[in-house]
Amino acid sequence: MSDVNHVDRRYNQTEEAYAADDLDVLEEARRYGEHVFGLFRPFIGRRVLEVGAGIGTMSRKLVHDADLVVGVEPNANCRSRLEEAMRGEPKFSLLACRLEDCDIDDLKRHALDTVYCVNVLEHIEDDVAALTAFRDVIEPGGHVLVYVPAVQAAYGPMDAELGHHRRYSKRTLSAAFAAAGLHVTQLKYANFVGLIGWMYNSHVTKSRRHSVGQVKLFERFVAPWELPLERLIAPPIGSSLVAVGTKLA
Repeated sequence: MSDVNHVDRRYNQTEEAYAADDLDVLEEARRYGEHVFGLFRPFIGRRVLEVGAGIGTMSRKLVHDADLVVGVEPNANCRSRLEEAMRGEPKFSLLACRLEDCDIDDLKRHALDTVYCVNVLEHIEDDVAALTAFRDVIEPGGHVLVYVPAVQAAYGPMDAELGHHRRYSKRTLSAAFAAAGLHVTQLKYANFVGLIGWMYNSHVTKSRRHSVGQVKLFERFVAPWELPLERLIAPPIGSSLVAVGTKLA
């Protein structure tokens, strides 16, 4: 992306403080965070690999449900916050590396049954290779839980700033899962109102950062009715996709 109005962080995102700053803003979306975690809770096992542990927002939730959580986080700016958030938690261990640099054989020794990957796959250039690694490290019958931004037409300056290589459709995400040898057991859109807001930010305001004001407005006026409704009826399209894959053998 060469647009002078934004910085393309697809290839240097693990070196930037921007990621930790953005996650700080998104921590204000507490209802939404609980909602996303709730979508995956029925599929979370006892031994979890969290890819892109960030500043620990989801890690703190995972350790309540699991016996072991192995967090992968390559960004040093996020990692310092993560270490502080999870200090003294015996069920959590941290790998300070990119997924592609992890020792897959070492991960296999943990007998993992779940990969939890929320808003991370879009940051990885070779997503099929990442999904294949997810499949390889979990036991048969285990789940790969993925939450990604949706609708490529919504790609804008903020996506590039965040280091997104792409946004997904049901077709492209299911194809990536299939290429990695994972059976898709659930695939649905989420956050219809969020898509409207993201399109506006991408194509009208050309926003480069999440706005604390917008996040708080969403939490106060949209989340209380949209999120319960989406738990009952998945929207026909949305700002994100929820995917659950299973390793059959």
